[in-house]
Amino acid sequence: MNIASISHVILDETSSPEALQDALFALVQMCSDITGILPDPSFDAWAKDTLLDSGVAINPNAAAHCAIDYQRSAVFIRGINAAIEALRSRFPSIPLEILYAGCGPFATLLLPLLSKFSSGEINLNLLDIHQRSIDSVELLLTHFGLNAYNVRTFKDDACRYKHDRKVHMVVAETMQKSLEQEPQFAVTANLAPQLCPGGIFIPQRIEVALCLADLEYEKELFKQSLQVDTSVPDFDSLRHPIATVCTLTPENATAQIAKARHSAHNGILELQPTTVTIPTAADTGRLNAALFTRITVFESYRLADYESEITLPLKCHEIATLTAGARYRISYQLGSYPRFNVKQLDG
Repeated sequence: MNIASISHVILDETSSPEALQDALFALVQMCSDITGILPDPSFDAWAKDTLLDSGVAINPNAAAHCAIDYQRSAVFIRGINAAIEALRSRFPSIPLEILYAGCGPFATLLLPLLSKFSSGEINLNLLDIHQRSIDSVELLLTHFGLNAYNVRTFKDDACRYKHDRKVHMVVAETMQKSLEQEPQFAVTANLAPQLCPGGIFIPQRIEVALCLADLEYEKELFKQSLQVDTSVPDFDSLRHPIATVCTLTPENATAQIAKARHSAHNGILELQPTTVTIPTAADTGRLNAALFTRITVFESYRLADYESEITLPLKCHEIATLTAGARYRISYQLGSYPRFNVKQLDG
């Protein structure tokens, strides 16, 4: 497969999961062969990751591995394509200024789209903290004959980077499930204010909710839906929702960080906490308290439960025993390792 055929398969809404997977695998293999960067989950002690003040910037090999999460990549690429088309309608007579933060070594979410547009329609800015990723994307642009496009590359921290002009679109997918570890919140707060009026930030919305759920049963249901090619089960009907503990949008990120305070419990900077109460539920022995992440990339392009690695549930081990009426304080901590903290309240 060449990059044009790969792009066609990804953007074709009728493509089967198998076809999407094959296309993304082909893209990763092609880019890997050209650059010499091999996809690797790099779970061993953050090997070669960069530790920032606002989170962990995963290393180029791990970033390359993210593309293999095919549903995640496909939904983002389709959403970005739709957003670019929307922006072309809003700004018909000028080139679109696009900033792709945390582009990784393959610029996976925009590289397959670039040839769809003329060289005068897009100014693409690729930003990454790792020089190896910057060198890699520059090599790919040359190999695929895309140097005619106005592409600039920057080695910098997306949590602090200031662009030299307002941008029409920001693409920033720097997250793990439940917004843990990576600096998605800080990146959004820094870059969203750099959009011009009418600009679009990708993703548009990230929501993390605490629910009681039978995780083993849900996983089995999801596997069965894949095997028989049916729609994803209605998990909401199976759960006991407790509270939305975080909503991140480009409109609210900066304000939430401005209101952050240092916790009296551990001194860590955190967003305004949420107090939750465990509800009465039947068969609590089978249920777990867990955080669920849902992502709106752009309008109808969304990632729901279990559809990608970044929307898998995260079990709350601090609420191992479910006691009806028990109260907990849940806060999202900022800093070098973003994550949710859960603390039981007295009384």
